[in-house]
Amino acid sequence: MAPWSDLPSDLLGLVIARLPFPADRARFRAVCRAWHSALRRHVAAPPQLPWIVLPEGTFVTVSDGGVHRMAFPESNTVCIGSTDGWLALHRTDNNDDDSVDGARTTKTRHTFLLHNPFTGATVPLAELGDILDDDFFEEFRVCKVIIRSHPNGGGHLIAVMTNHWDCPLILCQPGKGIWTPDSCTMPFVRVVDIAFFADKLYLITKAEDLFAVDLADDKDGKPTVTSVERIIRQPRSPDGVIDAFRWSDDEDDDDGDAQDNDGDASTNDHDESLNQEGDSENDSEIEPVGDDGIDDVGHQWQYLTGEDLIWKTTKYELEGDDYAVNGSWHLLESSGRLLMVRRECLIAAFVKDADHTRSVDVSKADMDAGTWVPVTGGGLGGQAIFLSELFNKSMPAPAHGEVLEDTMYFVDTPDVWDLKSGTRRPFTRSIGFFDLDRTWVFPPELIV
Repeated sequence: MAPWSDLPSDLLGLVIARLPFPADRARFRAVCRAWHSALRRHVAAPPQLPWIVLPEGTFVTVSDGGVHRMAFPESNTVCIGSTDGWLALHRTDNNDDDSVDGARTTKTRHTFLLHNPFTGATVPLAELGDILDDDFFEEFRVCKVIIRSHPNGGGHLIAVMTNHWDCPLILCQPGKGIWTPDSCTMPFVRVVDIAFFADKLYLITKAEDLFAVDLADDKDGKPTVTSVERIIRQPRSPDGVIDAFRWSDDEDDDDGDAQDNDGDASTNDHDESLNQEGDSENDSEIEPVGDDGIDDVGHQWQYLTGEDLIWKTTKYELEGDDYAVNGSWHLLESSGRLLMVRRECLIAAFVKDADHTRSVDVSKADMDAGTWVPVTGGGLGGQAIFLSELFNKSMPAPAHGEVLEDTMYFVDTPDVWDLKSGTRRPFTRSIGFFDLDRTWVFPPELIV
């Protein structure tokens, strides 16, 4: 029998293809020189394309189109967010409770945790279960979860964006506590994306107003918001009409308060509350939505029960009977700049696999001038952007790697966008998994 070191290269390549995790490939490399050489031949030079993670734990190694199953630390678990190599996970369990009259009722217990599939580390997020409970998930959903890891192992700060007006933003410090704004507090109920940048959390609304949230910890380590400042304020609508759905069109400059549930946060701009009276009977009076659920600026609302409405993080416009345009806004950091990506997709009603990106615009935030500056002619400085509803990231794209500079990659359409030419082209990797609830995860670099 031939020794392990004499196995043919093509056979070793089949083994390597079944070892997507960097730690497993590092063990493979350490067996002998022949295996080390085989790994160098069969693994693309870094940086490789990141992985696409499906909610239930299936993931695609985009470089080779391999489909694998990720072992989540808990059963009944789905992925609801990611940041770099971390995944935010949501677990559900049935829990029988006694009702007042003694009858048995079944409710769902919701638990949350961070998980790093590359290191095996997990971080419980018990605090989120106090807010994101069974009642919340009956009608609402978590839209985004992003993570800021403190340097030198100093813990994590988690920002959660939901479509519930009582808790549109949640800040969580594991083991310390949470912060939420008051119910229906502006600008939080109009936020469509969030991003950590420098030492602040930034928020963007559909009106493309940009807000900077100053973060701090109280004496017990609980996260708090010390101020909210509007950095970019878009002008009034061209027709001069103040639109209740686009809060920046309100030109009232009186200062207001955006307090959390402890009343310790204030804003530096006009932050008014929607329905401050808290009278549910008056909710419909400020929501002039037509029968089709689309308001006069093309923003779509989703009816739930009674007069309840959910604000969606996208914009839909109909184009005949066969297509609809889905517009979305995304924030991310790139080379020390805060970027806004405005994207439009054409969604096919009946034609399978016909969805595609129609246009992409990139702007950078000029903090001093208080305006968005278009990024033209590529302008990413050798970077590539990976975009999804759950996580956005910019990374370097050196010439020797798989990642192409001035290119934008998506998880919901089988195309990429060339920012230099302003055109789309097919995604060369046919992986067969494209949808809104996918996200990116970035494995640590493997030295081969």
